[in-house]
Amino acid sequence: MISFLRRNSVLIVTGVLLLVSGSLLLANARGPRRVDPLGSTLLETLAPLDRGLGAMRNAVSRVWSNYVDLVGAREEAAWLRKRLREVDQRRESTTDLERENARLQALLDLRDRMPGQGVAARVTSAETKGLFHSATLGKGTRDGIAPGQAVISADGVVGQVFQASPSAARVLLLGDPSSGIDAIDVRTRARGIVEGSPDEGCRLKYVKRGDEIHVGDELVTSGLDGTFPKGVPLGTITAIVPGERGLFRSAEVKPAVDFSKVEEVLVVATAPTDLPPEAPRARAAKPPGPARGAADEAPGPAAVAPSVGAADAAPSAGEH
Repeated sequence: MISFLRRNSVLIVTGVLLLVSGSLLLANARGPRRVDPLGSTLLETLAPLDRGLGAMRNAVSRVWSNYVDLVGAREEAAWLRKRLREVDQRRESTTDLERENARLQALLDLRDRMPGQGVAARVTSAETKGLFHSATLGKGTRDGIAPGQAVISADGVVGQVFQASPSAARVLLLGDPSSGIDAIDVRTRARGIVEGSPDEGCRLKYVKRGDEIHVGDELVTSGLDGTFPKGVPLGTITAIVPGERGLFRSAEVKPAVDFSKVEEVLVVATAPTDLPPEAPRARAAKPPGPARGAADEAPGPAAVAPSVGAADAAPSAGEH
């Protein structure tokens, strides 16, 4: 029997399989539902693997999607940062232009108020440290600039031209120790000379001891030196120098202009004063002397000059 099975094992197995297949086909043909035990077994066996592959596929898909989103976010962030820099640059440029326009407009308004001819110039360099304080302008004699002319800005006095070439000019700043400008106190009308100092500030000198000056008083040009127009700001008194003896007093002054930040200036070609025509004659008729005596008060040849003012006033009185 065993030998028979061994000799015919192939035929027996084939017959069994055919029989099982026929039974399955017959059962599926008769019943409403398909009978597939092998398929069910394979499905049950492969279901966990399919679920694992699906989870892995979903995970890979999520990782890839996140990677793509991350790359896109980085590119978008880089683009946004670039746009932000461009906007900041444009804003800074716009702010600089607005400030420059404001400075130039103030300079134009200043030129309209100034007597005589004015030449606007740009400061190309400035030296505000050390013993010599100067600045260089980008215009020269070709533009009408000459040594001795006053240099001012919208904030106040800058200095005076001391050297000029066809295309450039050098300015002695107010803060230089060798600089000196006739000044007047706005509040008390006390007069003095504002000079530069080796430090960053200036000093008001030669103020009569009887004249009143206080901390906080503003100083402007008197216009009597023939160089600077009258009423241009010079600075503010910050301290009265104590312990001085003699006929004069002095004070520390903070300049109205920050010389290290000046960019545009106005060079004033002429500076006529606001004094009436009679004032210079009156000053010339009464020169200061060591003492005033009876001879000064008595009428005589020395009193001819003052009588010009009276003669000038006579026609007007007759008219009335």
